[in-house]
Amino acid sequence: MGENLTRKILKAHLADGRLAAGEEIGIKIDEILIQDITGTAAVLHFEAMQLGRVRCKVACSYGDHNVLQVSEENTEDHVYLSTAARKYGIWWAKPGAGIGHQIHQEHFACPGDTALGADSHTVHMGGMGLYAMGAGGLDVAVAMGGGPYYFDMPAVVRVSLTGALRPWSTAKDVILEMLRQKTANGGFGKVFEYVGPGIQNLNLQQRITICNMGAELGATTSMFPSDAVTRDYMRRIGREKDWREALPDPDAAYDESMELDLGVIEPLVALPSNPDKVVPVSQAEGVKVDQVMVGSCTNGSYTDLKAVAQIVKGRKVHPDVTFFVHPSSRMDLEALAREGLLTELIAAGVNVEAATCGACIGVGHVPAKGMKSLRAINRNFKGRTGQKDDEVESSGCARRARRCRRRSTWPTIRASCPPPRPRTRRRCG
Repeated sequence: MGENLTRKILKAHLADGRLAAGEEIGIKIDEILIQDITGTAAVLHFEAMQLGRVRCKVACSYGDHNVLQVSEENTEDHVYLSTAARKYGIWWAKPGAGIGHQIHQEHFACPGDTALGADSHTVHMGGMGLYAMGAGGLDVAVAMGGGPYYFDMPAVVRVSLTGALRPWSTAKDVILEMLRQKTANGGFGKVFEYVGPGIQNLNLQQRITICNMGAELGATTSMFPSDAVTRDYMRRIGREKDWREALPDPDAAYDESMELDLGVIEPLVALPSNPDKVVPVSQAEGVKVDQVMVGSCTNGSYTDLKAVAQIVKGRKVHPDVTFFVHPSSRMDLEALAREGLLTELIAAGVNVEAATCGACIGVGHVPAKGMKSLRAINRNFKGRTGQKDDEVESSGCARRARRCRRRSTWPTIRASCPPPRPRTRRRCG
């Protein structure tokens, strides 16, 4: 019996223990990601180890959460992280460069590697064939110093995809369907490994979206193989030399299996206030919304925003609706600008915000009490927007946006990243 991709990568990086589901293992980490909230504590832990340089393959620090620098403490954190990066051999992406997961995908992620980040959505990179996980700051600091990361060996679930998405259905609908079936606790102690003929009908960014929201399933991580689709993406961004094939064996064994036909998935929406409160968009039709957001690490890529620009071209945002976008990275923003798509967004009355986590984590565009918000992001937990009584629906459905624009209504949907107000020095794992 052959091996699945998860076991192949873990075996190649195994430092301690044995690969039996439920048993503790320690693995060597290749790539480290930290950000400007949890990362500050991680670097302080690393400094306490008194090591001269990081001892992993690559370590990166991203100023993507407190980009607005609403207090001097935020700016002080950025100065500290940038100077520590120079001292210890860490790549530093200054505020405004983009969201760390997306920048890392574009510049550093290598198929077959292991990645650890002080952020739950580090699982984003699984769409490129990496074994990527989120962890606490101290664990990340240890991995930066070359130490293994310890966790319980997860069960590996084979998700066999068949068919192709229908018009107006998106990759976000795929992961919402997974949440509908499995619930927000359904992935605990598991890795979801996507295989089958249907994966050839998903581009790299669609795979990323699905893996990104594996965090909302409670999964250890999610993965797609690194194949010709991955290679084509890396060629397009000038990184083909970093591509490696990473595939499961044809007869790979798995702990569990499930099947999903992409062709039957319809546009879905997560109602307030949980990502697994998923219903067809038709059940939310007619709900008047006050605010719309497209962005975050889940749905802020070039391909996501291109679709929005094409929909709003020649139209105007309704005067009662605030519509804003958060691009995932400066690379995506530049591509949109070069193709004239940014002009279409601006002309339609869409507010183009900085390439940052922003409103996804409650930094900016906090809705007033009673307002309804529709957000194409990953989390819509109560209070995520910075308003404790917010009403947010989470969706990736362009069809819903089009329908609601015609009727001057937009359902209220909620966000997908940690929920703080723009407070200073926020610490979270």
